[in-house]
Amino acid sequence: MADKIQNSFYLLKERVIEFREASGKHIEKQLDLAYLKKRFKTKGYKEQKLKLITFKDYDINLFYRRKRSAVKWKDFIATIADPYAEILKYPDAVAESFILILISKATQKFFAVTGGFGHLDIQEIATNDLGIEILSRIVKKEDKALRATKEQSFTGGIQGAIKFFRNDYNLNDNENFGVIYNELTASIDKSKLVNMFGFSIQDLRSSSTCIAKNSFSLKKSLDFNELLRVIAACEKILKNKPIVQINAVTKVNKTNTALISSLNVKLDKNVFDIYQKPAAAHSIEIGHKDFEKYFQAQRTTLSFWHSRKSHNESFDEPIRDIQALIVAIRNKFPNLTKEEFDKVIDRGIIQTEDTDGNSLTHDPIRDHYCTEIKHGGKSYFLIEKDWYEISVTMIDSINETCAAFAKDRAYIGPQVNKWLATYTDENKYNASYIGQANTLVFDKITPANIEVCDIVRWDNDNIYLYHVKKGFDNSMRDLCNQVLISARKVVEDSKIKYEFIGQLYDKLANNNGNSTYIKNAKKQLNKITRKQFIDLFSERKIVFILAVMDTSRSGTRTLVDHITDFDSNIAKFSLNELAKSMRNLDAAFQVVQLTK
Repeated sequence: MADKIQNSFYLLKERVIEFREASGKHIEKQLDLAYLKKRFKTKGYKEQKLKLITFKDYDINLFYRRKRSAVKWKDFIATIADPYAEILKYPDAVAESFILILISKATQKFFAVTGGFGHLDIQEIATNDLGIEILSRIVKKEDKALRATKEQSFTGGIQGAIKFFRNDYNLNDNENFGVIYNELTASIDKSKLVNMFGFSIQDLRSSSTCIAKNSFSLKKSLDFNELLRVIAACEKILKNKPIVQINAVTKVNKTNTALISSLNVKLDKNVFDIYQKPAAAHSIEIGHKDFEKYFQAQRTTLSFWHSRKSHNESFDEPIRDIQALIVAIRNKFPNLTKEEFDKVIDRGIIQTEDTDGNSLTHDPIRDHYCTEIKHGGKSYFLIEKDWYEISVTMIDSINETCAAFAKDRAYIGPQVNKWLATYTDENKYNASYIGQANTLVFDKITPANIEVCDIVRWDNDNIYLYHVKKGFDNSMRDLCNQVLISARKVVEDSKIKYEFIGQLYDKLANNNGNSTYIKNAKKQLNKITRKQFIDLFSERKIVFILAVMDTSRSGTRTLVDHITDFDSNIAKFSLNELAKSMRNLDAAFQVVQLTK
């Protein structure tokens, strides 16, 4: 057996907040050894005896769990396998896990090292950015140290991305608006390994890499004493000031309890508003810090309780938005008061599993929220557990570029219809174009699940593909993603004689829907053949149009002249990212603001 392994370590919170069912209140508790022993016991861990060894800098406690769980695929295989086949002999699997608690004698800080599934059982009590804080004190922004990143975005259509770089990048090379780093892999040269972490030059054949996230690890096998030395070195590093700001946004400090409480109160009000009014215009997404695990899960279970009644709702795919979650709660408990609803949310859990039924993520509902809240004249983003403040300088820059883009790419095509008071949604507006000359409406027609456009119009030189949106709000992210997907597909299609555009025609022609809208939309094709429709594209320049109708009561503000009056920074971020992507795609793109 090797006495050296690669492992990561976590820093535990000093205080934790727990929900007490009896009182219906949140209780703040000091995290100490007695608390941890009790907590781990409820999760099936037993404390283990250690050798009579003392360590200079840390007190050590070890906890172990051996857990049996059913193998989910066995029931499926049992339908075809002989009952006495070896594959069915062992219905359960055994998983072993450990949690090692290291208490600093100098600072009384609690660190944790885990194995097996132990990391899942400390996520709620671990700090969220230990590794990022350490790395910010090791590398400079210009250092060519970046090997890989796991990024989360509060703008654009991509919620998260993992990047691996062919050559070493620096943070400047990968800088992007609206992105928060959840995890970074970076190289650490020999001199830093020697001077900061205490390795001897003889122990090192080359530089090493580290993984910085809510934990920190060196990609180097360490024995137990070396692990303790690395943790002690990191404690010293954390006393230094950061030499680089890794994330361009500022995380709201946990000590600012008044601000965090105010933001959470507003958020809770918005969530309850959605529960009461399904059409409420609050944009709250559901995600997870480990988004690659969360979004690749084969099964998701939503668990919640009320009045001693529990309910589990299963999904074959991850929950992505608040509506799916709220619908499940409303269907089971349709008449909750605000206080009762908050308790249901407080106690609710979202768990994801792989195909074998192994837990991938297991966290409270609240830890999955992603949204934007305006408070005190500032803009704050919640990315799962943490609140971030967007700097005024960054917002000013976004406002400036957004307004400039709206002006430079202003719509110059055929006159557009006004948005009448009777148009309750985008479909009503789009349908108003049916029957107009040189116009076809394709709203809700999605070949290969791609929304090519809502409306097609043309003149002698150009063909315009309109994407229509009611409200310049957080949902603009989805529309901008829709426009980009459409543009990429159509640009690609232009190289193969517009086969996909032909599928758009076919999709409408073969639609058997009975709604008045679908029937009227199909009649449009009586005046144009499939070939004539494709020729419209091959003989003209394609221009993509983002058409947005402001839902504010004033109805007089414009993106060009009054950009600061629009609240949603997510919408502005998304529009800017779309503009850059369309430019890189070399696709013509214009913006029109619809009027009432």
